Amino acid sequence: MSTPAGWYDDGSGRQRWWDGSQWTDQYAPGADAGTGGASPMATPSTPYVSAQHVVPQYAAPGYAPALTPVAPRQPPTLGFVGLGLAVLGTALACTPLLITFVLGALVLIAAFIVSLVAVFRKNTAKWPSIVGICLSIIGGIVGAIVFTAVVIFTLTTAIIDAASSPFPTSTFSEQPSDPPATGDSTGRPSPEAIGKGYKVMLNAGGDHQFDDDPEFFTCVGGYFYDSDLPDDVLLDLAQGLDSTTGTVREHAIQIGLDATSECDPLNG
Repeated sequence: MSTPAGWYDDGSGRQRWWDGSQWTDQYAPGADAGTGGASPMATPSTPYVSAQHVVPQYAAPGYAPALTPVAPRQPPTLGFVGLGLAVLGTALACTPLLITFVLGALVLIAAFIVSLVAVFRKNTAKWPSIVGICLSIIGGIVGAIVFTAVVIFTLTTAIIDAASSPFPTSTFSEQPSDPPATGDSTGRPSPEAIGKGYKVMLNAGGDHQFDDDPEFFTCVGGYFYDSDLPDDVLLDLAQGLDSTTGTVREHAIQIGLDATSECDPLNG
């Protein structure tokens, strides 16, 4: 701030006229004329003021007050870091996998903290950190919804598949896809032949649980071979045919269930 015009001590003990920008040659009345001072001349714009009534209210001329420097505006680096973490965490949290959801949740927590700290930094733009805070919250909510929906869908699908899966039974098919050899054309067929026919019937019913275990079907064939079923029923069974009805068919199904339970390697 510049010092306004007026009478001031110029440092020599005398009152000297300051015109607002520099010292003049005018001194207040009573100043020693022998020192080169001249009496001030009154001007229309500056009335005569007695020296003893002049009380300077500003700093001495030539001394400007020190100004507090304004700190330069800093780039919002921390805010952009928080925003980037929020984007990454949202992408991970919305991926329908347990490990990615957990990682995404941790990254979103870090994004929220970093963005919150960036908001309170001075002389920086606030919009990156504000967007980072909002995105970290929204990303966490959306990720939780996606993960929950995937878990519910997976569990529901598993329950439906388990409920609709056919239990291994001795359901006979009238049209076998690949009739096996039966050994002798007459008399009681061998356990191996009966087991092959039983496998054809299970496959036709959609059961392939024991396809890689030939000993299982030989074991089942032995149960049928030792049963009291007539030879003609066993011959049809060896061919993969279901030609029985009534109580004979029910008895054959029960033998198949018992044989499956006894021959299952998991029950051994």
